[in-house]
Amino acid sequence: MARHIYVHNPFCARKCPYCDFYSVTDASLTKAFYKAAIRETELAGPVISGTAGTNPVADIDNRDTVYFGGGTPSVPDSRFVCSLLDSVVKAFGVASDAEITIEVNPSSVSEEKLADYVQAGFNRISAGVQSLDDKVLKTLGRLHDSKGAVDALEKIRKAGFENISADLMTGVPGETPEGIRRDIDVFRDLGVKHISTYSLMLEEGTSFFDRYGKTIEELVPPEIEREMYHGTREYLQELGYETYEISNSALPGYRSIHNSSYWNSCEYFAVGAGSHGYIGDVRYGHKDDLSAYIDEMNKITPEEYKAFLEGNMKDMKSLYVEEILTREDKMREVPFLRLRTSEGILLDEFRKMFGVEFEDVFGQAVKRNIGNGLLERKERTLRLTRSGLDLANKVIEDFL
Repeated sequence: MARHIYVHNPFCARKCPYCDFYSVTDASLTKAFYKAAIRETELAGPVISGTAGTNPVADIDNRDTVYFGGGTPSVPDSRFVCSLLDSVVKAFGVASDAEITIEVNPSSVSEEKLADYVQAGFNRISAGVQSLDDKVLKTLGRLHDSKGAVDALEKIRKAGFENISADLMTGVPGETPEGIRRDIDVFRDLGVKHISTYSLMLEEGTSFFDRYGKTIEELVPPEIEREMYHGTREYLQELGYETYEISNSALPGYRSIHNSSYWNSCEYFAVGAGSHGYIGDVRYGHKDDLSAYIDEMNKITPEEYKAFLEGNMKDMKSLYVEEILTREDKMREVPFLRLRTSEGILLDEFRKMFGVEFEDVFGQAVKRNIGNGLLERKERTLRLTRSGLDLANKVIEDFL
């Protein structure tokens, strides 16, 4: 079975006002962080190199994946990023055909960095474009403008990347359905194979939350936001992009294998401050504390790290256990994760994994949501209806 590794780069040039992911703008600890992250891979490799990314609920592309997210991995000097990737590949024995992704921002990517990424082994790239409308980009507090985004995508293609993904944010004040369709057309023309479309959310603790609070619904009424969402999905499908998850669409053969591993309950290892992983029965995290991470990775012993991953050690300075999953917990996670996908819950796969029928466990929730028109049965699957997509969180909560 495949192995999946997520690497969190915590550095950003500037904090976006809507983002609640862990990041810092002080680059003074860059070298120390990457040294600590390399040590973490060296500690973890021997522990889990023989384990597999278990895949209990779906038959996906069985390839190793590495994903450099953040933060903004394209902000630091590329030599740091490439050295860490080299360490990850060696420590975990990553296969030569692995999907290896790096996130970049148009404002911090360059031809030189792209050449280094290709040389190091990155073969998939995800560009944080968000919009090609300068007014929308200004509202979002992005450092690039539309021309900068287009230039970056052209550089990415010329550097040799074929598997290109781009982010597109919907439901932003001042945005229109027509503008979104124009952005998608440009993406397609520039060779973008995968498009992630995220609705703007007001996350507590962000400057957007302080600025808008609950007034975002007055600026972008829910019915307009839903029109944008469904209209975007339909337009992508008209152009040949398969909408395989609530927020993700791809041309055939270009789905994100790494992201799919999350929705299919696969194990994944995590590297870096602010990252989260899942090994065996343990869901664990690294605290949002760069200094604590560096200090702990420099001091922790291989025995202590192994004990932690196996769930035999209490929380540490930067590492902590989020939860120890029981069989029942894992069953509840199936609808939580799989209802995000277009295929939905695969009933035969659930039975193979847990030895019981899905509806023997969740019968009442299934019956209730089918009756309310939010779920539909298609052969041996259960998936959200169009109405269910609008109330996905409500449906999922019914299974928890």
